[in-house]
Amino acid sequence: MKKKIVMPLLAATCAIALTACGGTEDANTEVEENDVDQSEETYTLKVGHIAPPEEAYAIGFEAYAEAVEEATDGRVEFEIFDNGSLGGERELAEGVQLGNLDMSLITTGVMSNFTPEVTALEFPFLFRDLDHAYKTLDGEIGQEILDKMSDAGFKGISFWENGQRHLANNKRPIRTPEDAKGLQMRTIESDILLDTYESIGTNPTPMAFPEVYGGLQQGVIDGTDQSYGVIWSTNTYEQLPYFSESGLYYASATLIINDELYQSMPEDIQSIIVDLGKEYAEVQREISQELEAEQRENLLENGVDIVPYEEFDVEGFRELVEPVYEKHADDYGDLVERILDVE
Repeated sequence: MKKKIVMPLLAATCAIALTACGGTEDANTEVEENDVDQSEETYTLKVGHIAPPEEAYAIGFEAYAEAVEEATDGRVEFEIFDNGSLGGERELAEGVQLGNLDMSLITTGVMSNFTPEVTALEFPFLFRDLDHAYKTLDGEIGQEILDKMSDAGFKGISFWENGQRHLANNKRPIRTPEDAKGLQMRTIESDILLDTYESIGTNPTPMAFPEVYGGLQQGVIDGTDQSYGVIWSTNTYEQLPYFSESGLYYASATLIINDELYQSMPEDIQSIIVDLGKEYAEVQREISQELEAEQRENLLENGVDIVPYEEFDVEGFRELVEPVYEKHADDYGDLVERILDVE
């Protein structure tokens, strides 16, 4: 699906004229030609993400795009390609890195392949609750990780919400570690998640998200981890009749823009893109939480067997994933400890 949002440039043109003339009609006022060119330049940003239109960060990004266009008086426009129409998240991230794509929202698990520090956010059962996750992502630790993304050619703007990830499959309800053994589970290309799935006794299978529905239909995989938003909005619940509120890990989506493009923009546009990116991260999270309550009811009405968190053996699974923390302690131990200490 292709969506193009275009706002008129009249307001921007007027503002530029006033700036150039100092608010007067003095024809002798001189303005540096490069300054005029920069202030007049417009940007049409090509954006790709995997979310369908009704999913929380698709809705959130539409609102963000409108806010940026309004704040820049039309100097920034967006051309949005959603629902994985430009490929999976790895392809989208590589596109932004190379400059073939300008912006995207990429799950942190995928971003860990480009910025290793992101991996610390993907440890299983890491965050105590959503408040702990938000304080970490919006605070000093989160900003440090966003800043590191420039090493890989990205400008990390903010962390949006992809939701608590829960275990879903088409074989049986999962309440205990024994129930999970032997299942062929799709995951993203993340060492932490691959190790996590192995530690709980399943067989991890890396797969791009657009392939998941077909993979379930064809029996290539038995299940995957999904948030309420993803399983409902992508209709994968049709292939996943068993859903366990495990809180396996908290998944966020990083709002990124090509760093070279970002650095080439005027400072006022840079500030608007970043400041509104952080502001709309909070807006999008609220949208996500509101939708989840509705989506849970929708799943129940459509026959999905939901194992509530209270009936899920969290402590049993926690014990199984301890080796994951130990294996990666040298690389991420200090960062993980800082995250655990966030109050």
